[in-house]
Amino acid sequence: MKSLSLKSFYYSSLFSFLVVFSLIQCSSDLNSEEEITSVTLTFSISGGGALSLESGVYDLNSTINLVATPESGFYFDRWEGFETPIELEEYTFTATSDFVITAIFLPIPEVASEIELYVPKKIDVNPIFMIKNGGTQAFLTDKIGNKLQTWNFSSKLGNELKLLSDGNLMGLFKPESVSFSFGGYGGILRKLTPTGETLWEYEVNTETELLHHDFEVLPNGNILLLIWELFNPQQASALGYEGDGPIYLEKIIELNPNTFDIEWEWRSVDHLIQDSSSSLSNFGSIEDYPEKIDLNYDLNDTGDLMHANGLFYDTVRDVIYLSVNFYSEVWVIPHSYTTEETKSELGDLKFRFGNPSTYGSLSERLFFNNHHPTLVEHDPATRGNFLIYMNGSRDSQSVVYEFILPASFDPNPKNWDTPEEAWSYTHPDLFFGKISGAYRLANGNTLICEGDYGYWEVTPSGTIVWKYNGGGPTFWRGYIYP
Repeated sequence: MKSLSLKSFYYSSLFSFLVVFSLIQCSSDLNSEEEITSVTLTFSISGGGALSLESGVYDLNSTINLVATPESGFYFDRWEGFETPIELEEYTFTATSDFVITAIFLPIPEVASEIELYVPKKIDVNPIFMIKNGGTQAFLTDKIGNKLQTWNFSSKLGNELKLLSDGNLMGLFKPESVSFSFGGYGGILRKLTPTGETLWEYEVNTETELLHHDFEVLPNGNILLLIWELFNPQQASALGYEGDGPIYLEKIIELNPNTFDIEWEWRSVDHLIQDSSSSLSNFGSIEDYPEKIDLNYDLNDTGDLMHANGLFYDTVRDVIYLSVNFYSEVWVIPHSYTTEETKSELGDLKFRFGNPSTYGSLSERLFFNNHHPTLVEHDPATRGNFLIYMNGSRDSQSVVYEFILPASFDPNPKNWDTPEEAWSYTHPDLFFGKISGAYRLANGNTLICEGDYGYWEVTPSGTIVWKYNGGGPTFWRGYIYP
């Protein structure tokens, strides 16, 4: 009986313990449920600004809409306290736990007098390499207007200047005298040290040839150069030119800067067509040969018939995009053939766009003078798209166009048409009929050089976030070097 009594006592004690434990657990569960029906949100401010909500207790899983409003002289930078900083001025989240959240407001920096608009949260932070058109200076300028570095040259630019990856500079410069000239003429290509000392120079400045406007450094280190090539009145007539006097046509050479040998060239004279002199070998119907260049499209008194003003090399397609101002279009020139091959039909244009009237087409014309052909390089979202500044001489209204180029150019010129337009930007205040350019920034914004004003930065939605008024002197282009 004694052992049975102990066994009963054991089970009785175990039962009592389980009952008490269950009561304690239930009480704990009830208390836990009560604790998570609400959360504590603590809001604080760093800098000058105000918030839409105050610190306090909020319902669990309630929707919290936070709005930060900066005071005068400040801008909202970010919210701290979340898993990652949030940069939206208005942010909505679900209150799932206690939060300590800080709104960071930063002072708007004092900007130089040239800065007419400055939206710090939306601008690209990289400084801009500013090139004075035909001047003797260039600047590396930050977004608040500080000139981080200034270069002064002993001779005038003519026109392009680049900062190279090794810290040196390369640019076109005007010689003391030339036999002929038009706007944008150069004559000398120089490589300079960061302090402006000449490392080497290469000159094309004769009675019949002259460097001008632009150059492009290729991946192999060679350099593409634009050259005006003079043809006297007799030579011009023999080409089928309908006007009087000499003419100046475009040539592109590829220079080896180590040996100064010309390793490749393309001449526009090899790819002409005309429909006035049937006895000549280049006679034909303009409409039937879009791949050819109508010699008599733009008859003008100067004889500078084409006036190319910019080139850009496409490493993927191995072609050169040439901005041809007086034809108001872009020519796509093959680079994959030898010099001898380019003299044949293989060297004809592989594509062209902007002004179909140059080859007799009635399709819509978009360009009325144009500058600065370039491919998007730094913006991952649009890399490979084509940008150009359309001066807009017809309507006194400039437009920046972005196009999606075809993966390959149709071999049948009769099928050529304007590429798909991906984006464009204009503004009532944006116009200059000469020079100018556009450049895609790494953050997706576009840097616009309005030649007689200075620089704009606009977002993909067309919001202006930065403007730099150069105060009178004209600017050639602007670049960033991230």
